[in-house]
Formats: sequence, structure tokens, C-alpha cells
Amino acid sequence: MSQMNPNPNLLPFDDIRALVDQMPGFDVRAATMFAQQVPQVSGRVSEVASWLAGWQAQTGPKMRRPVVALFAASHAVAAELDAGLQLDEVVDLVGMVQARSGPVARICEHAELGLKVFELAPELPVEDFSRAAAMQESDCAATIAYGMEATTDGCDFLVVRAVAAGQQASITAMTAALLGDESSLTGLRSPQEIEITARALGFHKSWLKSPLELLRRLGGREAAAVAGAIVAARLQRVPVILDGSTAVCVALLLESLRSGSSDHCMVSCTDMHPDSSRLCKALGRPVLLSGNYDGHDGTSGALAASLVANLISPLNSAG
Repeated sequence: MSQMNPNPNLLPFDDIRALVDQMPGFDVRAATMFAQQVPQVSGRVSEVASWLAGWQAQTGPKMRRPVVALFAASHAVAAELDAGLQLDEVVDLVGMVQARSGPVARICEHAELGLKVFELAPELPVEDFSRAAAMQESDCAATIAYGMEATTDGCDFLVVRAVAAGQQASITAMTAALLGDESSLTGLRSPQEIEITARALGFHKSWLKSPLELLRRLGGREAAAVAGAIVAARLQRVPVILDGSTAVCVALLLESLRSGSSDHCMVSCTDMHPDSSRLCKALGRPVLLSGNYDGHDGTSGALAASLVANLISPLNSAG
């Protein structure tokens, strides 16, 4: 994988932009050869298997070392919100994953999926993004680099999920900035979330046309780490499942940085965030599971990965 180069003449985000520019494309030859080997395959099985073959650059799509990666963090604005994840819930979730207990751990064990949790100092929340930038550029770039570690140890298929106190409002703010629709700040949102988002959009208005500035100002460590994981996966030809609205929002942000940056991704499902459906529609990537999932622990992503494994298993057996 390409490494970030600490060149003193470059700004921290220059390294990130350089890595995004190095992203390889879809291997049409591998996908075509796969289709020729199994001409009887069609429908969703063909779509998923060809996607895997083309991004893995292999004529036989494989899932030998799939990994579900959770990124845990927190936002200062969580203290102002009466809905959504709070710090104690994030800490409990991290503890369950580390102890290999809870729903996502059981699914991963049954489906033979690796499970990693990356603690991004949830006890030290990023700044209140409605009054200041959530992170400094150097901190954001360093967290992106840390997220790139999700694809180490021979991972060949990745699920990414963000888990953060206060992330509901962060998603709302990033979505409004990306899609340019502040009138959407209605519906199933608390008055506190609407107030925080409106304040944030006003405070950072001059910077929101730059995708990486938007990330560091309105996102958190969880979003930055997800961005790193998506970029690293693309550089290593690892297909990705985006689980949850934060992951979809970050993929859309990367699309703003370079068109096609999320083509190696699919989405697990929509979730309960009010912006989930329109984020998925704007991203335009296939959604694997029907229905809205309200869990925060990566369960839906693990189920989607299990579905992919089951879809391609007969093809590998036949091969």
C-alpha cells in the first residue's frame, strides 16, 4: 500500500489528495473473464461477484480474510443532544466487541468474519463543531492515516462502521453541506440537533466547498478514520461495505474529492438517520439489505458481508 510521506513542504491534506489520485480503477478484464467462466450466473449474484472480481483484480472473487472494522469516537456536541448515542453507550459497545460478546461478535464468529474495533479516544471528544473546527488539519490527516490500518493483516474484504457519541448531528451537518440543502433540517430531528447544525453551517460557511476541510470541520475522528479505511481499501483492491450513514456520508465526501472514489463500495442498508435514504441515493451505490436497521454495532454490515460470502460460495466451490 502507498504510505503517507511526511514531506515538510506539503500540508497534511496534500498527502491524502495524492493517495486519492493513486487509486486504481476497476479491472474490466478480470470481471469479463469471470463472467465467461460462469455464464449461467445472473441477477444479484452476477452483480456482486463481478464487482468483487473487478475490484480484487481476480477472475475468481474470494473472501478469505473479511474484516468488520468499527471506529469509536465522540463529539463535544453530544452533551447538548437528548437523542442519539452518548459516550457511555460507545464505551459499552467497545467493551462488548473487545470481549467478543454481543450481536455483532456472534454474527462475525458464525460467518467467519474478522472483527476489529479502533478506539479513537472516545473519552476525549473533538471540539464542538458548531463553534470551531472539530479537528486541526494535522490531527484529521493523522486520523485518516490511522484508519488506513483497517486493511492490514491480509484483509481482502472490509466492512466499515462509525460509532460515536454525537455523530447524529455530525452526519446531519455534513449531509446538509454536501448536498446543499439546509431546508432539509426538519422532520425526525430534535430541536437541539437542528440548532447545532444551523449554527455549524453558518460558522463554517466559507470552507464547506473543500471536501477535506468539510471533513475536519464537521466530521469527527470516526469519520476521518472511515475515510482512511476506504482509501486504503481502494489502494489495496479490497472491496468495501459501507455500514451506517456516517460511512455513506464519508464515501460521498470522497466522491466530491475525486469522482469514482467509492466505486469499490456497496452499502449494507439504510439506517434510522433521517438523511440515510437521500445519502444512499446521492452516492448511487447498490444497497445489499432491505429495510432500515437501527443498531450501532456493525451488525447490519456483518449480515451484509455474510450475504456476499454466501452469494459467491457456490461459485468458488464450482471453481
